[in-house]
Amino acid sequence: MKGFKKYLDKTFNIALILAMVLLVVMVIIVFLNVVFRYGFNSGIRWSEEVSLVIVIWFTFIAMALGVKENLHISITLLPKKLPRVINDTLNFIKYVIEMGIGSILFYYGIKLTMNGARSKLPATGISNAINYLVVPIAAFFIFLYAFYYLTVALKDFRRLKQQKGEQAAPTGGNQNA
Repeated sequence: MKGFKKYLDKTFNIALILAMVLLVVMVIIVFLNVVFRYGFNSGIRWSEEVSLVIVIWFTFIAMALGVKENLHISITLLPKKLPRVINDTLNFIKYVIEMGIGSILFYYGIKLTMNGARSKLPATGISNAINYLVVPIAAFFIFLYAFYYLTVALKDFRRLKQQKGEQAAPTGGNQNA
């Protein structure tokens, strides 16, 4: 399991760096387009198209990173008031739902990518599949991150159950005293 966590941490770091690079590149492209449009009266023809592709990639990468870091919107007030068993059960359900969403996104992301391969983006001539390729990639990591947290939750649940079993068992104190 430690090897799997190391793999997930490495993929997270790579995805985080990629997201940062994409954001910087997008800001540069949009900035240059504004400068060219208002300073030189001619914009960069492909800037909007490339910026859109970058936003799409950035969004889906950020979605996967959010799953890894548990950054997505959640209700925290109620679980803090609930017993641990119920809270753990809710987390278990959350991870199963995240895995399901990852699976659905993966399946339909592949279909979208194959459909997009039939057409090209007008300004750059790049295959339209580039817009959708990130969907199954991000979905794969959403599934993996949720699967990892599910396995951790199951281990914690088993450990908690085992601890409760040990506490309920007689201690076997010295009866000869």
